Amino acid sequence: MIAARVTSGVAAPVNLRTSLRAIALIGIVVAVAAAYGAAIAWTGGHPLFAIGPFGVLLTAAVFARPIVGVYAAVAAALLFEQWGIVGLDSITAQTHFFDNISGFTGVDLRVSAADMLIALTLAAWLAKRSGSAEREFRAGPLGYAISAYLFCFLVGVLIGLARGGAWDQAAMLAELRGPVYFVALYFLATNLLRTRRDVMRMLVLMLSLVGAKAMQAIWNTAVISERGIWLEAVTSHEDVLFFNAAIVLAVASALLLGRSRTTYWLTALLPPIVLAELLTQRRIAFIALAAALLVVSVCLAAVRTRRTLMVMAAGTVALAAYFAVFWNQDRGILGQPVRAVKGIIAAEGISERDRSSNLWRDIENANIAHTLREVPLTGVGLGQQYFFQQEPPPLTGFTYWRYMTHNAVAWVWLKAGLLGFAVLWWIVVQTVAVGARLVRQLEAPSDKLIACLPIALVVGQVVYSSVDLGLTYSRPMIVLGVSLGLLAPLTSWVVDLPRALSTVAPARSHLIPRHAATPPPPVAVQRSAVP
Repeated sequence: MIAARVTSGVAAPVNLRTSLRAIALIGIVVAVAAAYGAAIAWTGGHPLFAIGPFGVLLTAAVFARPIVGVYAAVAAALLFEQWGIVGLDSITAQTHFFDNISGFTGVDLRVSAADMLIALTLAAWLAKRSGSAEREFRAGPLGYAISAYLFCFLVGVLIGLARGGAWDQAAMLAELRGPVYFVALYFLATNLLRTRRDVMRMLVLMLSLVGAKAMQAIWNTAVISERGIWLEAVTSHEDVLFFNAAIVLAVASALLLGRSRTTYWLTALLPPIVLAELLTQRRIAFIALAAALLVVSVCLAAVRTRRTLMVMAAGTVALAAYFAVFWNQDRGILGQPVRAVKGIIAAEGISERDRSSNLWRDIENANIAHTLREVPLTGVGLGQQYFFQQEPPPLTGFTYWRYMTHNAVAWVWLKAGLLGFAVLWWIVVQTVAVGARLVRQLEAPSDKLIACLPIALVVGQVVYSSVDLGLTYSRPMIVLGVSLGLLAPLTSWVVDLPRALSTVAPARSHLIPRHAATPPPPVAVQRSAVP
């Protein structure tokens, strides 16, 4: 093939086959564009047609840089609701990003946009990895536990299928999505987020979108106030997990970084996030926040002892004063934390709404206990209903309420068996242990701050999921998977002093002062084979 170029003023001949291919390609592009324009005109500009160009661009970007898919998945998880909010018609709840295509179109395809994005990112990463031997696969500090979690759910699929009877394929797919998203995003984040720039971009993206979501909650409150109506929620229930993580990081930043741009930025995000937390009126949000703050504070006390203890003491005094003032005023926005505590220690003083919610969960927990007595080792498996000893009032707005329980921690036992339940706690304990170790060993305070994120999210997640559907929802499982994946680059940044000393070049021995003792010969350090 001869390229068309000019040499000494004479144009080289152009290959005819190349010209024909170029003309054919241009013709195809023009034909597709014309057909696309005709379809838009014929349907009156249906919004779904905007997905086409965006999907093509996103696909190209993900295959060029698979890390873009991880950023996109996290952004979608933080911005788009998985379920609609009753009484509100916000644009983020109308994207259908987590819905099966068959649920909002005439196409019988039980695949969602989230499924396709995660599958695309996995395919792009595997393609890049197969074409280059530069970077080895790494499982990160939680690799074995995360893999075991997926294995237990796959066994749960087989158990549910083997039980036969009223096995429901659609329910099985709905139950499996959360665990699969969690595992896939963990390994993607572990292998694609490697540099400090990658990790900091992810952290800034997360916190910025959490702040945007808080502003949306405040806007939704203004909208319903203008309409003169009252709603139980102004944002999705699981959004409080993200609000809590941002609040914990703001406190951790103040303890670790002091007066810094990061601390000022996080402090600026606090007012809308705290207000949104109050407006969501989720009792469990404040219990999960308290648990996450306590665990992270204990971890930080190892490196900022005096400052952390002073903040904990001041916080205890402030909380005591708050409860003294608002104990009998738990009906307003400012009384929401009191409402949460009363639901635990003074149930006789709670509202009728909270009493009804508690009663439903009490019936559900009794049915869970009955089921686990019948099948304690294997559970019922995915796609199978758990056993009802007492029939609760039906939940009309939740299709799979006979399959998924509000107590999502116990749901893991119901669906993945006793082994899956044990693996869940393995993940929780190991995340806190690894995160606490990184807080002590990492040199840079900003790295220590990042290590607080997985701790805050996993503690908040398990507390929240004890009474709500946290472990079954796609959104929090995507964010949790990526956050736990951050432990891999953080672990690689820990300075290995013996190894560093063993690699000092002999030529630099003149840097050692004459009066200094002769250093011992370098000792070879055996690196662990554990990924």
